[in-house]
Amino acid sequence: MLQLEEKLCGECGGCVAVCPVGALELLSYGLKVKRDLCNLCENCVIFCPVGALRLETINSEISSFSQKRT
Repeated sequence: MLQLEEKLCGECGGCVAVCPVGALELLSYGLKVKRDLCNLCENCVIFCPVGALRLETINSEISSFSQKRT
């Protein structure tokens, strides 16, 4: 699951630009993560210059995600 550390986020919008599925949206009050759209590609995590985004993976979540893709 994608996690956002709001205190670290500088709201630059770069993560929104690199997300291939539109799972991130920059709003007037901050960054919104649409977890139901996230495909765990890690583009945003890799891009984020301040480390505000990270993937928190749990075996059951990975298993559930894999089953959805088949």
